[in-house]
Order: sequence, then C-alpha cells, then structure tokens
Amino acid sequence: MLRAAYEVFAEVGLDRATVEVICARASFSRGAFYSNFRSKDELFLDLIDHVSGAQMNKAEVLLRHWRATASEPALAATAEGSLAEVIRRIAVDATQDRTGVMLMAEVRIRAMRDPETAEAYRALRTRMLGQVAEIIAVSVDVPGDGARVTVAELARMAMEAWEAAAAEAVIAGLDEAGIARAVSDRVEAVARLTLDAWPSPPARGHGSVRTPLPTAAGR
Repeated sequence: MLRAAYEVFAEVGLDRATVEVICARASFSRGAFYSNFRSKDELFLDLIDHVSGAQMNKAEVLLRHWRATASEPALAATAEGSLAEVIRRIAVDATQDRTGVMLMAEVRIRAMRDPETAEAYRALRTRMLGQVAEIIAVSVDVPGDGARVTVAELARMAMEAWEAAAAEAVIAGLDEAGIARAVSDRVEAVARLTLDAWPSPPARGHGSVRTPLPTAAGR
C-alpha cells in the first residue's frame, strides 16, 4: 500500500490522488484500505514517516562509518579528500529517484497548506540537518568559533542546494543518474565556495578526511 501511495502521490499529487486509484495500484480493496487508514491524508502522513525513516537509516549508516573511523586507530586514513568531497558523497548517497524527488516536492507544497504536514516535514528536516552536520563534523577537520560559516549552516546550504538541483533535474527530464550528477555538482560547488569563508585550517590539514565514504556496494 505504501509503495502504491508513494507512486500515486508523486505522480498526481495529494489532492488529485484517490483511494480507488491507490487501492487499484496496490491490488487492495477499499475495505482493506480503511482497515488500515482512516483517510488518504492519514496515509500521506504515514508515508512521510516511512520515507523519513528510510532516509534516517541511510544517514545512520554514514554516521556509524564516520564515528568508527574517528574512534578506531586501526582505521587510519586510506585516502585524502576534501570537505567538498565529503559533502558531495553525502548528497549522492541521499539522492532519490525521480519519483522520490517529486514526492518530497509534494510534501513541501502540502506543508505550506496543512499544519500537520508542516510539523512532520519540519521534524524530518531537523533530523536530516542534524545528521548531515554530524557527518561533516566527525569526518573532517573544521574550523572553530572564528568561522563565518558554521557546520550547521553548511549542512543547511548543502540540503537546500540538493533540493533545488534535484527539482531542476527532474524538470529537465534527467534520469536517475543525471539527477545524481546534477545534485553532486551543485552541492560540491556550494561546499567549495564555503571553504573560502573559513579561516586557516588546523594542523592536521583543512578538510582532510579520515577514510572514504562507504559505497552502496560496500554496504
């Protein structure tokens, strides 16, 4: 049911989606639908929870990786990278397919109109920003109080760049690989511009990365 709702809400939006269409896509009866959900609005909110949970799980994989490399001497750096590379890899890993981008656009539109959806969206965004900021903080040497751009601000700018680039890529008709490239290029550009706003690096070297991000195959 959630997969069918994911597709239908992304394709036509919440207002045009009907319980009948969702049930037909999922091969469920109306009775089965109403035994689980009181309305399509409740299904929409449940879907937001489901999608946010999946995104949190992805971010948690990255966090576990970086926490381990930060605390385990045996996991010494195997490659040197830059802060921009770390941000780029986070963005690539988090990039959704066309349907996912369209669904999140629908969530944001609904959040502007509906307080309950707005609350769910704000909670999702706050958690995501916190995890992205933590990945940055534990994976690279970042400047201290003298920085004009904080880690939290960089995480927010990276997420905003990701959302804009993903939406533009979908509008341009790009496929999943094209969306990932567009997001990667935009987010990395934001990170590289941010480096100019930070003061001189600490002794270990500004932006040095302890070990590469895990790839999808490696997970």
